[in-house]
Amino acid sequence: MSQQDRNASNSGGLPEVADQSEAIVRLREENARLHEELAKLRARTLPPGVEADWESEMSRGIVYVDGHSPTSSISAGRLLAQLSGLSRERMKAGRVRNSSDFDYLPKPSLDEAQLEADFVRWGYCLVRDAMSADQVRAQVDRLKDQAAAEREHNVAILSGHNDNAQLVNNLVLKGDVFRAAVEFNESAAQGGPTVDRLLTRIMGEGFGLGCAHGSIVHTGGGLQELHIDQGSMPLPYPPYPFGSLIIWCYTEFNLDNGGTYIVPGSHRTPGGATLFHESADLVKLVDSEPGLVAICAPPGTCIVTDTRVLHCGGRRQAPGTRYAMRCHYNRSFMRALHEQATANVHVPDEVYDKLSPRLKQMMSITVNRPDPVVELHGTKRSRNDQ
Repeated sequence: MSQQDRNASNSGGLPEVADQSEAIVRLREENARLHEELAKLRARTLPPGVEADWESEMSRGIVYVDGHSPTSSISAGRLLAQLSGLSRERMKAGRVRNSSDFDYLPKPSLDEAQLEADFVRWGYCLVRDAMSADQVRAQVDRLKDQAAAEREHNVAILSGHNDNAQLVNNLVLKGDVFRAAVEFNESAAQGGPTVDRLLTRIMGEGFGLGCAHGSIVHTGGGLQELHIDQGSMPLPYPPYPFGSLIIWCYTEFNLDNGGTYIVPGSHRTPGGATLFHESADLVKLVDSEPGLVAICAPPGTCIVTDTRVLHCGGRRQAPGTRYAMRCHYNRSFMRALHEQATANVHVPDEVYDKLSPRLKQMMSITVNRPDPVVELHGTKRSRNDQ
C-alpha cells in the first residue's frame, strides 16, 4: 500500500505539484483573495509612530495578522499559494540553475565564520566533508535495507506518479548509525561537532529534534512545491528562525541529480526582518537575483538551512538514485512539529534503552513508563481531602 509523503516539511503535508493550467486558475483565485485581505489589513494599519488606544483595541477583540483567527496557523499557506506550480514551471522552462553557476553563493566549507556568514546572507550554508565516504556508505546501506523491508511489508511511504520516490520515516527508531548521526556523534558523522556548534549558534542550547527521515529519489521523482519549513507558525514571524532543516547528502547534489531547489536570500532583510509576511510578493522574491537554484554539493556535505528560506525538493532528471537524510531541529521552547512527535511517544523499550541522554532530551522523552498512572478511584481520603 503506497502512501503519499506527508512529512516533507514543517509547513504540513506538501501537495503533488499541480499541472500548469490548474495552478494558474488556483493562483488567480488565491491572488484575488490575498489582494482583498491585504486591502483590509492596510485599512487597519496605523501610520508610523501612531499608537492605538485601548478602547478601540478592546472593541476589535482578538484579531490575527491575517484576519482569520480560527485559521491563523495556515497564514503561510495562503501566501505560498502564490507559488503553486511554479517549481514545475521553472524546471520545464529551464529556469532553474545550478548554485555553482554563481560565484557568490555558498560553497562547501569548514571555516565556521564563513558558514555563519553564508547562513546569515543566503539562508543556508554547506558544511564540507561532514561525513566520510565510509560513513556515507554505512548509512546508505542501512537506508536501502530499511526501505526494501518497508516495501515488502506494505508500509512504504511512496510518492510521485510512478512511485519514484520513497520516504523512510523516524530513522531514530531504525538504526544505531542514524541515531549517532542525529546527535552529531563523530562515529557516524566526522563533521558532526561542527554542525552541532552551528545549530547551537542558530537556535541556542537545548534545541530539539523535529524529524529524521531518509529520502530516496529515483529518475523523474522528487519535485515538490516551494515552501518554508516553519509554515505552520502563525504570522508575523520574529526576526529569527524557529528552527533549522539540515540535509546530509549521501550522493551528489546538483540540478540533474535532483538537488534541493532554493531561493537564496529569501529568508530575511539585512536588518534581520523576515521577508515572509502578510503582504509579501513571493513570486517577485523568486524572480530576484539569483532566482531559483539547485544546491550543488558533493557526497558527505551537510546542508544547513534557515526555516524561513523558500525551497523545495528538486526533480531528478539523471539516471540513478539520489539518497539523503533530512533532519529538522527546533528551538528548545518549540514542541516537535513533525512526525517525530508521534515517534517520541511510541519508542519501543529495546530502542529506548539505546538512546543517549542527549537524544532523549532532543526527542523530549525522559521517562518511558510501560505502566503509566491512569484513571483511578480512591476508597480512602487523606486528611486534607476531608
